[in-house]
Amino acid sequence: MSERICVRGCTQRGVHWANCPDYGLPQEADRTCNGCVPKECRDGSLICNSCFGYISRLLGEVPDLLGRLRSLADPLKATPTDNLRTGSRGILEAQPPVPVDLLDAIDAIETVYGFYTSWGSDLAKHANDVEDITYLIEMVITRHLPEDGVRLVWSVQDAVDQWGVERRTTGDTPWAESDDSEEVVGYTHEWQGRDRVLSRIDTAKALQISESTMWRMERAGFVEPRRAFQEGRPRVRFVLSEVAAGLKAYRASEVAP
Repeated sequence: MSERICVRGCTQRGVHWANCPDYGLPQEADRTCNGCVPKECRDGSLICNSCFGYISRLLGEVPDLLGRLRSLADPLKATPTDNLRTGSRGILEAQPPVPVDLLDAIDAIETVYGFYTSWGSDLAKHANDVEDITYLIEMVITRHLPEDGVRLVWSVQDAVDQWGVERRTTGDTPWAESDDSEEVVGYTHEWQGRDRVLSRIDTAKALQISESTMWRMERAGFVEPRRAFQEGRPRVRFVLSEVAAGLKAYRASEVAP
């Protein structure tokens, strides 16, 4: 095993040291440890392949994420009078038109993305620099819990968890083709019930699996992503029932001799 292990402390799932209580247990046994053997670093990097892919994916979504956050912060869409109390004191204590946490998130994400693009958007070039990669880990993929209801630090992942890269809607009327002459091609139908079409993150959450499992299933051919158009842009989406079937086959292949 390489002496260089992921600085984030990642471990190999299902791989245990000999002194671990779960070492040597059969596949179906109850376990107390998900894995304790550290992951080796990616070549020329201080992080493992999983972290490298995780950071790369989130940084790739930053332009869309910033577009969404800025649209939420658009003063033309703000309605501060909704929560305005009556009386002179209420006027003096009127809520700001844009939530402070939204502004903090935008500022933090613009800052980290500015550093990233100033490097030429080349993560591999800086993944072996301890200061640079520590900063990216903290500001891109680390989740920061609020303290007394206030989140002191915002990462890209925090913003994705809070607002999502795309507008979250429920119960919307399925899109119907308009009567005008504009041709719309390449869209994916919105299936109902278990045949929902979801993003990679939402599919993993719905099936209670990790995103890394989704990536492994896709690379192994158990899952085929779909392409859907949302707000005029192509998006990678997954049909929930297809992924559920692929997950069953994937797990069966892991226990097969």
